[in-house]
Amino acid sequence: MQRKALIFIIVFTFCWLFNPIKADFEEKTEDDFLKASERCLQSEHLPGTYKGHFENFDYADEEPVHRYIHCIWTDLKLWNDRTGFNVEHIASLYRDKANTEVLVPILSVCNRNTQNEPTLKWCYNAFKCVLNSLVGQWFKEDVGRKLQDTQTTTNHVG
Repeated sequence: MQRKALIFIIVFTFCWLFNPIKADFEEKTEDDFLKASERCLQSEHLPGTYKGHFENFDYADEEPVHRYIHCIWTDLKLWNDRTGFNVEHIASLYRDKANTEVLVPILSVCNRNTQNEPTLKWCYNAFKCVLNSLVGQWFKEDVGRKLQDTQTTTNHVG
């Protein structure tokens, strides 16, 4: 009996210590996205007119918007310039809405750089593809709800 318990503890400890998602990824929330968005608006020196478009999920195919999109997803550690979106991490964010077998194929299709675009354009195209998918619908609902909550709270305070 003691041997089984010891083996369990060793296996559990090994899995806990070397779980790649736990080790290098902290789940992101709508708040994290909105904070990264604000940081990137400032760091990319985008005029305030862009913010209203972005809050309506309107992302024009323009170089400043490409930089902004890349900034957000890199900031959130969900984008890598060599491999694209971290499909497994993004899928884990929506595991309460669908299983991995549904999510990973959607995200993987969007992640492909079929045109061998430069990094910023690839990130933008992948993001737009995700936005037009079921995952994008959930993203818009979640972020939209958070934006409404934030605006309601701000209006009541002021």
